[in-house]
Amino acid sequence: MRTTTLALASAALLGLGLAATPATATPAETRTEKGIVLECTGRAAGLSASVTLYENSVYTHSVQVVLDDDPKRAGSREPKDIWSAGEVRTSVRVAGKRATVTGTATRTGAQEHVHEEVDDAGAHIVSDGFHRRLDDDLVLGYGGVRMRLTCAPAFYYRLDVTRTPL
Repeated sequence: MRTTTLALASAALLGLGLAATPATATPAETRTEKGIVLECTGRAAGLSASVTLYENSVYTHSVQVVLDDDPKRAGSREPKDIWSAGEVRTSVRVAGKRATVTGTATRTGAQEHVHEEVDDAGAHIVSDGFHRRLDDDLVLGYGGVRMRLTCAPAFYYRLDVTRTPL
């Protein structure tokens, strides 16, 4: 009888979310993420552009191009690869034409330590690792116009990211 009463009391508390045991808690998960971030702008022949290139070894890569700050002249996609052996090569369709980003991005300078803690999407996220500046030389081609891009920020990162459910 006593065992049944304790079992019923525990079940009731768990059902109300008032009791949890280590066996029922979701454990923290740590993954190493590495990739690049380049946020670039350019202007040529009366055309302005904003370009974002992002690679993440764990999650998706993305490229986004916005022309003349016009949402109707914007495009994005999730390519398999953007940056390899220091070479950048990617493209996206914008208003029916192909926009290409090509050039180089090489790691340079000292590593800068990174430590960040945030609560997001139901988890406490701790990132520890480093950023390292990218020296870039990129060009956007679109509709016969070629423009040099200026990128800031532009960095490579390697982070150990621990997500602990809240």
